[in-house]
Amino acid sequence: MSNIKALIEAIEKKFKKKEFDKFIHEINFPKFKSFAPGLKLEIKFPVTVVVGPNGGGKSSILHAAWGMPLRSSTSRFWFSTPVDPIEFDASNQHRYWYSHYIKEIDQIVQCRKMCGNKRNGYWEPTRPAIQESMSAMPKSTADNSVFMSPSGDRWIQVKRTPHYINSKAESSAFERYFYSVGHSTLEAKQDSFVKYSRQLKRAIDKNLQTLTYYGIERLKSNFKISQTQLDAINRILGKKYKSARYINHNLYDKNFSPSVIFETEQRSYSECFAGSGELAVVNYVLSLAKLSNYDLLLLDEPETSLHPGAQMKLLEYILSIVKEKLIQVIISTHSPTFVEALPVEALIVLEDTPEGILARKEPSKSSAFYRLGHIDNDKITIITEDRLLEALAIRAASYMPPELRKKLAIFGAEVGASEMLSNQVRAYAQTGDKILMLLDGDQSEIQKIYDLDPADLSESSIKAHIAFLKNQKVSIVGTHQDLTLWMQWCKNHVVLLDQVCPEQIFLELLDPAHPYLKKTNTTNSDFKSAVRDVLYKNGNDRSSESQATLFKFLLGQVLPGDAVEIKVKHLSHKLLIRIKAMEST
Repeated sequence: MSNIKALIEAIEKKFKKKEFDKFIHEINFPKFKSFAPGLKLEIKFPVTVVVGPNGGGKSSILHAAWGMPLRSSTSRFWFSTPVDPIEFDASNQHRYWYSHYIKEIDQIVQCRKMCGNKRNGYWEPTRPAIQESMSAMPKSTADNSVFMSPSGDRWIQVKRTPHYINSKAESSAFERYFYSVGHSTLEAKQDSFVKYSRQLKRAIDKNLQTLTYYGIERLKSNFKISQTQLDAINRILGKKYKSARYINHNLYDKNFSPSVIFETEQRSYSECFAGSGELAVVNYVLSLAKLSNYDLLLLDEPETSLHPGAQMKLLEYILSIVKEKLIQVIISTHSPTFVEALPVEALIVLEDTPEGILARKEPSKSSAFYRLGHIDNDKITIITEDRLLEALAIRAASYMPPELRKKLAIFGAEVGASEMLSNQVRAYAQTGDKILMLLDGDQSEIQKIYDLDPADLSESSIKAHIAFLKNQKVSIVGTHQDLTLWMQWCKNHVVLLDQVCPEQIFLELLDPAHPYLKKTNTTNSDFKSAVRDVLYKNGNDRSSESQATLFKFLLGQVLPGDAVEIKVKHLSHKLLIRIKAMEST
């Protein structure tokens, strides 16, 4: 991890010095697939990880990014067919625009592409769309004109080479043959494999660069992997290979696919006896070696078939290439390892909403872990609905015994109470994970429902409670059994703050004499607005990240016996009761 930290620091220095030419800083989607209209992605670090649900737009972002450079088109991945037609609306076509840096003129410029009717949806550059918040074109000068179209009505698309690697689609020659090629019996398949393997061995032993068999050229490439590349493969996999040979051939079926022959001190073996992760790492190392300075690397779930240790080493290798060649990397992933290792600036967390797919503003690692469903079963996890409540829970945990604190994992989900009480309760009720949910105190009316005894509920009261919950945007499927399970789980796993919301305590720390603190009917939104107003007056940043940082600091400055400390200790006591009950089950 120390090597990764050093690489990140070195990359950050280069990034701040604007050494990353052609860097894509921002992507906007006025209309694109299932994205919410106007989705905006800000890219703040040369290695970006995109986290989200399955079918939640991660790969679509990679496909869009691949089509951004000059002479590239997103239609390589998304094109119109009779089964899946792209709706061509002349007044509202699918489109995106992006900002990229031109080092030679030290300027960030904006380029736009739109899906047209040509060739089943070819993407073409357009002039800037001012109505979509793009900037008007500046006057052409001797310095900037070389980066503009001949007419000066648009910037030329970024000139860089995109590389897309989809680990889910990578397979060895052996895997393709045994899982794709049909034979009448297993014996027939094995006999055919043995027959063609003789030709593969011939190519290996004689280092053949061409091989014609049954009148067909069978080899695309055949080479010994260099020592430098082999060293990288060994570091990532934790192996001690003496040598490795890479052969791209079509001996087993009509399609070309790779075989890798590994040699150790004891023996030599091919990819059919190696794990799929080994071939994946070989492909990554060879592909990354081909990159040129400032290229764009797009990785679709590179963690596939790799254990966390290998994932960490692969990330370290990628970062070393970024530092050396100043490339930009965008990764779609389900890997908590990548999220944990990279800075928070590297995160894009996608959410599926009624409006379409959106990116969470100012995402945190905890929200990314939550989206990944990453729960440590050896710990009791406290999930809060936002970062301020997370900070409060962390402070409350500091009053617990040290041996108990080590058993806790605390993070803010940043999805809101209704989402947590709906989908997340249903999910965790089925898994049996050791979960506590800490919510704002304004959910007390909902608490009155789950504190009831399900056995005492009539059919009419069940319907009434479900209707009330629905009105509070808490979704219950609708049966007695569903409501009973929900009530039982919430009763044992949900803790409410005594205060309306954490902003109430935050406001007390910022402005103890604030009039809202004396009122009994101050709402959640009132406290949030008051905190933002005080921060603005004091000249503080009001972003959620900055608020959480300041709140943590102020909580740490609270003196013993202070009213705020009493509140935090009471929360600590409430959590401790639930934690001990959970440990005893």
